[in-house]
Amino acid sequence: MYILDRYIIKELAGPFVFGLAAFTCILAGSTVLFYYIGEAVKYGIPILTILQVIIYKLPGVIAYAFPMSTLLAAILAFSRLSADLEIMALRAAGIGFNRLIIPVILLGVLISGVSLWFNESVVPRSAESAQNIMRSFKDDFKPKIKQNVNFTEYDPKTKDPVRTINVAAVEDDMLKNVTVAEFENGKLARIIRAKSGKWNNTGQWIFYDGIMHYFPTENKKRVTIIEFKKEFVDIKINPTDLTKRKKYLEEMTILDLKERIDFKTRTGDDPTEDKVYFHLRLSVPFACLIFSILGATVGLRPHRSSSAIGLGISLVVIIIYYILLSVSMGMGLAHAIPPSLAAWLPNIVIGSAAFYLLRRIA
Repeated sequence: MYILDRYIIKELAGPFVFGLAAFTCILAGSTVLFYYIGEAVKYGIPILTILQVIIYKLPGVIAYAFPMSTLLAAILAFSRLSADLEIMALRAAGIGFNRLIIPVILLGVLISGVSLWFNESVVPRSAESAQNIMRSFKDDFKPKIKQNVNFTEYDPKTKDPVRTINVAAVEDDMLKNVTVAEFENGKLARIIRAKSGKWNNTGQWIFYDGIMHYFPTENKKRVTIIEFKKEFVDIKINPTDLTKRKKYLEEMTILDLKERIDFKTRTGDDPTEDKVYFHLRLSVPFACLIFSILGATVGLRPHRSSSAIGLGISLVVIIIYYILLSVSMGMGLAHAIPPSLAAWLPNIVIGSAAFYLLRRIA
């Protein structure tokens, strides 16, 4: 049986590599190539530099080509086995389709894992490098000194304000003229003013040369004033993050997305878009497994000996998948459905069809 597994995996490997190259070229040509050639003409970017940018953008394209290539490989491999009557011979030998699908599932799991690693390790770094090159020509870097940084931190449960913060200027890692107003149960409890401050990596702010005003809730007429040279305050928001260039979603890892979701939740911003893309980072790699099963069941339908027909079926299924993905993402961003469902709905639909065909064939 191990010989059979190796044989089926070998049949899958060739079409998978072909599909990965073909779909990468198709996607790159239709999305990346023309856009960045236009940017090169617009901003006068040298041809070698724009070629470097295109190369940096290719991993993002390859990430979306993984599921497509898995589907094509399964369709072509099982179409060939079925057309040459090898499936019939295996069934005559007592080997059922449930046994034949095992190496396909194992390969689908492996490709899903590789796709997830690729999305986390390669795509964000290459996308960030491409953006940095483009921004250097667009002269769009933000200054190192940020003026008047203001934000409010909210309680995630009650949505009441916890504190409001104003920083007159942020220069490198130093904060200038900081004012913090803290609330308890929606009422002002403390005001901190400091000439300077900074953030340490333990989750605290350090204030220097300042003064505190306490407003006890039990005695509204009493105010306690404390002057200090150095004071530690537990504030989990890193103020220097506000001065950094905002990353595009393709430049962020799952951990980065989670941190930004937490930050937006605390500061009262809507994190729906980030939540959708957070789940999308998991659902798209998992689609490789679903497409491997679907491709094997479609490939066994009578007729499919032509590679062109297999490629055509793959394109139809992929178009349906990405139409479903676009619709579900739109519904998720519009708050019509939860972000997790928006990312996973196409997998649920395509997966249901795959398991239905699998049961009929088995």
